[in-house]
Amino acid sequence: MTIGEICSSFNIAGRYINCSELSTGNINSTYLVRFEREGEEKNYIVQRINKSVFKQPEKVMENIVNVTHYVRKQIEEQGLSTQKFVLRAFANKTTGEPFFIDEMGDYWRCYRFIHNSITYDSCEDLGIIERVGSAFGKFQNYLDGFDANSLHITIPNFHNTVERYKVFHGAVKEDVRGRAKKVQAEIKKLFEFEELACKLQKHLDAGEIPLRVTHNDTKCNNVSFDKDTGEALAVLDLDTVMPGAIAHDFGDAIRFIANTTLEDDPNVEKVDLDIDKYEAFAKGFVSQLKNTLTDFERKTLNLGVFAMTVELAVRFLTDYIMGDVYFKTKYPGHNLDRARNQIALSQAIFDKMEVIDTIIKKYI
Repeated sequence: MTIGEICSSFNIAGRYINCSELSTGNINSTYLVRFEREGEEKNYIVQRINKSVFKQPEKVMENIVNVTHYVRKQIEEQGLSTQKFVLRAFANKTTGEPFFIDEMGDYWRCYRFIHNSITYDSCEDLGIIERVGSAFGKFQNYLDGFDANSLHITIPNFHNTVERYKVFHGAVKEDVRGRAKKVQAEIKKLFEFEELACKLQKHLDAGEIPLRVTHNDTKCNNVSFDKDTGEALAVLDLDTVMPGAIAHDFGDAIRFIANTTLEDDPNVEKVDLDIDKYEAFAKGFVSQLKNTLTDFERKTLNLGVFAMTVELAVRFLTDYIMGDVYFKTKYPGHNLDRARNQIALSQAIFDKMEVIDTIIKKYI
């Protein structure tokens, strides 16, 4: 089916014009779709959900609909625009479900594209980084009363570092593609990080950290901004909204935003933790949540930075060893470059832990 035919299955008013594929994202196939209505161009985002990653797409969409409905109510109560500050998923004209299933069994969804908005794959502007932190902090606050246990676990153990290490150990042992012997230095370093990296999950398992609704993919390009004013708008890409620890969101954001290189830059000697970017995000995030977090949650935020960075290194190296079966790759060895990059960043975070602990205390 064509993208135009896919769009005809949703409750979108107007005439389909064309579409273009967007290259951002490692998982789903994403298209910017243009419609004409009453002489004006209206844009939408259409995505094919990756069933290899999300085994039950209908549950992914149920989570998204429930979370955005809850957030929308909070936004309405504040007198803010629901067209700007929260995603809207369109319903299937026939079934009423927030997805369409094509003849190949693939799941498609459609969102309104937020007017005059932009996202940043990377950002050097500390003001924007602070607003990214604030946007994710607000998102957490909007969902403070939402029952995290009501959400489906769409990717089991997604940010369970203990389980990620178990899979990693198995992949190294089985070495189905004969690659493990080529990356012994990287394997050794990740084994050295294991005990500290797994502490956050153990705190969560022990009930020492509250189970909250977490975004679980807090990259700066998952916040939209007004092109003209620079105002942070909606939080995007809610596929991985699930129960978790708030340190997961803080840690994953810092891992992405405060890396001095892109996360797949093969020049690992350039990798470091940018303290200025760290502080900008922490200021925005913590300022929204300092009255929400428990004392122990505050103490685990930087543990989350280390744990999330190590966990992603483990995931990238596991995928490389297993033959690149999960993440989309652009060239042979792409996952290995990603893993090496994240290992270098993990070391930088470990080395600067005292510095970033001081910064957190400053804003708490």
